[in-house]
Amino acid sequence: MQETVKQDRDKYIGGSDIPVIMNLSPYKTRFDLLLEKAGYKEDDFAGNIYTEYGNVMEPKIREYVNSIRTDGTKFTEGMHIYDDIRIHTDGESAGSILEIKTTSHIYDTVDDYQIYLVQLLFYMKATGAEYGTLAVYERPEDFDEDFDVTRLHIYNIFIDDYLGMVDQIMTAVDNFRVDLQKVKEDPFIEESALLPQDITSITQRILQFEDQLQAMKVIEQKIKDEKENLKTAMEKAGVKSWETPNHYKITLVNDTEDKEVEEVYFDIDDLKEQQPDVYQKYEKTRTATKKGRKGYVKITAPKGGSK
Repeated sequence: MQETVKQDRDKYIGGSDIPVIMNLSPYKTRFDLLLEKAGYKEDDFAGNIYTEYGNVMEPKIREYVNSIRTDGTKFTEGMHIYDDIRIHTDGESAGSILEIKTTSHIYDTVDDYQIYLVQLLFYMKATGAEYGTLAVYERPEDFDEDFDVTRLHIYNIFIDDYLGMVDQIMTAVDNFRVDLQKVKEDPFIEESALLPQDITSITQRILQFEDQLQAMKVIEQKIKDEKENLKTAMEKAGVKSWETPNHYKITLVNDTEDKEVEEVYFDIDDLKEQQPDVYQKYEKTRTATKKGRKGYVKITAPKGGSK
């Protein structure tokens, strides 16, 4: 089945493309995928030890999942083609889809597996399945191929609980189709040309300010250096203060020497060691809200600075 999946990948949108299309993949960009689908760039990924391990463990995991099913049905691999969509499922049975993943990253809830969840939901939407099972197998460091049930984490989902995410997935796929046509029509198109107009216009304004800010930093350093030169010159000439013709007042503020001062501080570590009973008496716990970090846009200048 694996070889069949690899054939003509550029002609179809597959499940593994969904995380890339939704900008969730750390391995490939959406624009790179567009270039591959348009035939302008080759997908040279031939697999690695992680994908090979996944291929070895997949049938073992599916066999175990089938052994614990209580409705008498069994998951079997499936292949579907719907126009430009091609789906290879790790398992399907009676309106349910099985997605198997092996990874070293284990989380608390199924919602933490966004990169896997969008792929499973895409399969469910395309096939009309109402139920889905995500089977995540914790990959051992030594890549032991003996199945260990304690490493398996199974999550069952109902598509009606994720209708908002499903809409986001299908919208992203539709937008990908539109951009793919643009790329096919223009082999030299740049990624920025595929962005919504509001994003590009706002970005251009920000970059203009960024250029101005960088120029101001250079000026700020020059002012700092010249102030140091002026300070030296005024000290040498014995000038304390003077006023320019346009009424700027220039004042020399002399250096002051460093000095030692005594500060009072509370040695909490010493108290804990010398008077543990007192320390424990006044040690309190309380519930506090730790504010999360506000999201932001990070802008990285090209190497060598902006032109």
